[in-house]
Amino acid sequence: MDSHLLRYDESKVLTFIDCETFNLNLNFTCNRPWQISMIKTVGGKMIDQRDIFIKWTDTDLKIGEGAARITNFNQKAFDKKAITAEKSFPMVDEWLQESDYIVGHNVFGFDLYLLRGYYKFFNKDWKWITRKVLDTNTIARGIKMDIPFQQEDDITEYQYRIYHTKNAKIKSRLALLGKEFGIDFDEKRLHDALEDLKLNVAVWNKLKWQIEL
Repeated sequence: MDSHLLRYDESKVLTFIDCETFNLNLNFTCNRPWQISMIKTVGGKMIDQRDIFIKWTDTDLKIGEGAARITNFNQKAFDKKAITAEKSFPMVDEWLQESDYIVGHNVFGFDLYLLRGYYKFFNKDWKWITRKVLDTNTIARGIKMDIPFQQEDDITEYQYRIYHTKNAKIKSRLALLGKEFGIDFDEKRLHDALEDLKLNVAVWNKLKWQIEL
């Protein structure tokens, strides 16, 4: 029986997270998240969401023209919604601490670097986050490369191994996975963190049936 697998566990809390940032730099000195969105799920169902816009007062970093266009960034709307980094941190930390897993797309390649900087900025430990991460990008790539996760494996080590296994033929963009799984979504609305996460939840609910976790 496979009743012990995550896909059957209706009690587990998963927090999906996505960061929109000023640029693509992985160094927190040169880049910050201006939007952190989260969706909380239990048993695969969305039960709550947080869409947090962050105003950084210690840096003059600005979102680039290209990034603003892709994410439909609007300065006036941002100014109305934005809260200080100090106020945002407990809102993010609370959900990540409470969750059994932290899920996102390309977390190991991007978001984890920003979360590490975010936590270090407030002198908080961040290393525990890594052990909770389920990265739908690495999981999808592992499935497509026919490198299955074995139940005796460590899921974090497995995902890092997949992340560092290069194969240019393997395509795993979130929008592409959505299309491959026949998920109905509006591609024009992607690159807003919350919209990305709604698709990410749907993609995970398909992927979880293909990994023996």
